[in-house]
Amino acid sequence: MKNKILPLVIFLSLIFFACKTSKSSNHTTSNNVSSADTVWVVKYDRSACFGNCPVYTFYLTETNNGLIEAKYNFIEPGWYHADLDEESVHALMGELEPEDWWREDLRNQPEIADLPGRSIVYKHKDGLRWFAMGGRTSEQAEYVCNLFDELIGGAKWMPTDIRPTNPDIPQPTDVLVQLKADVEINRWMMKFENFGIRLVKKVAPNLSYYVVSWNVDKGTANDFLQSIKLDREVVDAQWDQALNGRSKKSETISK
Repeated sequence: MKNKILPLVIFLSLIFFACKTSKSSNHTTSNNVSSADTVWVVKYDRSACFGNCPVYTFYLTETNNGLIEAKYNFIEPGWYHADLDEESVHALMGELEPEDWWREDLRNQPEIADLPGRSIVYKHKDGLRWFAMGGRTSEQAEYVCNLFDELIGGAKWMPTDIRPTNPDIPQPTDVLVQLKADVEINRWMMKFENFGIRLVKKVAPNLSYYVVSWNVDKGTANDFLQSIKLDREVVDAQWDQALNGRSKKSETISK
């Protein structure tokens, strides 16, 4: 009888072990998400400061999950995935929805030397929205950045093979800038030669509105826009994203 029971026990043990291994394997697969591209909706970049600021690029996906490329002072450098808190995501998206939030003028804010550079890109249904902060910020901007930081800091990040949709959106190049009335455009552009600035067009003959562009091999989009916004001869500046359709009314500048 013992000779019959022993093989049965061994057989049942093997089945139990196989089932346990299968469940464990499935759990690992759910954490280390399979290799694939994922479509993102919001992108949040943090760059370095003088101290130990975390440096990463965070993506909020269309399924409200998180994807992050950790770089410095956060977790081990690499790519990670996390399920995000739904209420926190909803609160964040509510702050990003009003178009006025993206048009805040930071030029009159005091300059802070040790702020990390931060930028937010939102693939909104009405068009691409882009906001960048250098050494100046505001209470409203910091509130939104804190929502990002709390959402990211509270997530349980797991290593992943997932990457953001490729190709990524290109960096914007064209800036619509309004200069003060007595500013000569060619002289003004000399301030930004390090960005490879060039004049694209004048928007109207009798107004000081211009579209200028930069060389993507020289600096970053954030630095270019912020440098223009902080210039004292500039009234206003923004990315020329949704204004391409007005070319018929514009006076093109011959090169």
